[in-house]
Amino acid sequence: MALNVARGIAPEFDASIAWLNTVPMPLASLRGHPLLLLFWNAGSTQCHNALQAVALLASRFRGDATFVAVHVPKFPFERDGSLALEVMQREGVALPLANDTEWAVWQHYGLSAWPAAVLIDADGLLNERFIGDRAIEAMAPVLEALIDANFEHSPGQADSRRIGSVRSNQALCAPAGLLATPTRLYVADTGNHRILECTHEGRILRRIGNGNRDSIDGLADAAGFSSPRGLVLLQDRLYVADTGNHAIRRINTRTGEVDTLVGSGRSGDPVAGALRLPSDSPLDRPWGLAAAESALLVTQASGHQLWRLELGTRVLSRVAGSGAFGCDDGDAASASFAQPSGVAVLGDSAYVLDAASSALRQVRLSDGHVRTVFGRGMFEFGLRDGGQRSALMQFPTALAPMDQVSGLWIADTGNGALRRWVARNQALSTYDLPAKVQLPTAVATWQNGLWLADGGSHLVWRLNVDTGEMRRLPIGE
Repeated sequence: MALNVARGIAPEFDASIAWLNTVPMPLASLRGHPLLLLFWNAGSTQCHNALQAVALLASRFRGDATFVAVHVPKFPFERDGSLALEVMQREGVALPLANDTEWAVWQHYGLSAWPAAVLIDADGLLNERFIGDRAIEAMAPVLEALIDANFEHSPGQADSRRIGSVRSNQALCAPAGLLATPTRLYVADTGNHRILECTHEGRILRRIGNGNRDSIDGLADAAGFSSPRGLVLLQDRLYVADTGNHAIRRINTRTGEVDTLVGSGRSGDPVAGALRLPSDSPLDRPWGLAAAESALLVTQASGHQLWRLELGTRVLSRVAGSGAFGCDDGDAASASFAQPSGVAVLGDSAYVLDAASSALRQVRLSDGHVRTVFGRGMFEFGLRDGGQRSALMQFPTALAPMDQVSGLWIADTGNGALRRWVARNQALSTYDLPAKVQLPTAVATWQNGLWLADGGSHLVWRLNVDTGEMRRLPIGE
């Protein structure tokens, strides 16, 4: 939503902020043209939507306004500025970036939610605030009016220095999706915008996707993805949550051909009903996928809901979630999620990781009723084993069913830990990994084998859960 603000002088950047990809830019030096400050968070998918929207504005109004991104970390692991820089580059966005680790600039501007855009006029006066990704996506007319009002007084070109977007040349870049079959390991090479088909030992058999941030259907070497994540295999079709393209894609594993099942390429609220064309319904940062009989369950990370796509009829329906950002339990229509990420099915329930509330949620598939298995709200997180009342995680993003007992392996991303939850006693414990993992972002299992992706170190590990042996896979080496 857009909020009017008192037209005082915009507060100067605090000395505590760190500039990550440019020399310091004092606010006073940017006067003469309108200025847009985007306050965002690396882990928030709604902030990723806002980054895309502001990047489009920066391209459209280049030279007429100045654009600066200010990163505000929530979780301890987000305080490292390199994470924010990597996320911004992975989104294909090139803006001056400052890291506000102490929330000083955030507080000076009186903000209480992200993403938030603050518009400052050419004289350095506060003009308007926009809260939420949808409001930021719709703010172009306000910015254009401010530019037009300043046109006759502008002193030449606005500060629009070029910021280099470093292209990854790594064999793996921030992998965030894994799927193991009896003979294959599929890897969502998220930062390289492609899918890798590998052996269990990490030898690449096929690359699917051209490696560019694209949205293209077609043969394996021509198809384009954007930050793919969740993976599900049904018969000879591999389904992909193409997060950055707001779409569900399908790969024919015999031919490598890629097509789009649902998604218009833009973020939006899904439309329930039968789909005649993929573009009949938008999605909003689909992240996790799970199979439920002949259907796909899809988490909407920015839409805060769980949806179901019937593969035979292509009927899309909401399973649970009001769409509000929250952690309320209850019936399908009133329950709320906070950036649902990984999803897995055990029996008659889907289990969903709520990344922003560091929680595990159970969704009854028969009626969509939601209950919290463990998790204590938006701002209580940590690394603690125990039952429902005591267990804590930090920004978990992926999970997989355990093989021999009813339970889940959980990639506890913010803690750099592998956790296991056993349904019988409802207890969460930490698996003692023999090697350090920085940011676990995906997990897959087959029999006694477990594969763990480390998005921070750009690696995939294989763990024998019986012996504890763990070794790095030489993918692409």
